[in-house]
Amino acid sequence: MRAGSPLARKLLLWDIDGTILHTGKAGESALSRVMEKVHGIRRGLEGLEIAGRTDKWIVEQILGRDGKPSGPEQVAEFLNHYVELLAEELPKRNGGLHPGVLGILEEAHRRPEFVQALLTGNIEKGARLKLTRYGVNHFFEFGAFADDSSVRNELGPHAQRRAHERHREIFSPDRIFVIGD
Repeated sequence: MRAGSPLARKLLLWDIDGTILHTGKAGESALSRVMEKVHGIRRGLEGLEIAGRTDKWIVEQILGRDGKPSGPEQVAEFLNHYVELLAEELPKRNGGLHPGVLGILEEAHRRPEFVQALLTGNIEKGARLKLTRYGVNHFFEFGAFADDSSVRNELGPHAQRRAHERHREIFSPDRIFVIGD
């Protein structure tokens, strides 16, 4: 389909945390555990405003704040530990889907005029762990993640490009809807 076609589909880009689900602070706990276990940093996320930030940005800030090297290799190593500990934390927490979200995801999934994808500050492995834990990963075939950029506002074009690559459609801005908190 081409842009402007009467049957042109809409791209729904979903945020995860605070929109689809909540994890009972499993992510924050996993970050704090990595800080202490791997880097000996005991002050947790104190002083960092993490809402709306990407995982990569948060880790860069944590390492930089505490005088640790914060290059790509160190950030990747930290995030690998984070994913391992997130997998441990999720089952311990009282998280879940937000009310009504499952019905909306199911309805959009059934309707051919919608393509659902992710636009999130999570790294992909962390995002998929969270979505799988709460039974909704299968609704999202692709997305844009912190793996693509540590700057959240740079993620949209990645999602748009992936939608075009997968569906051979041009999703113009008037056909893209961001669903987030």
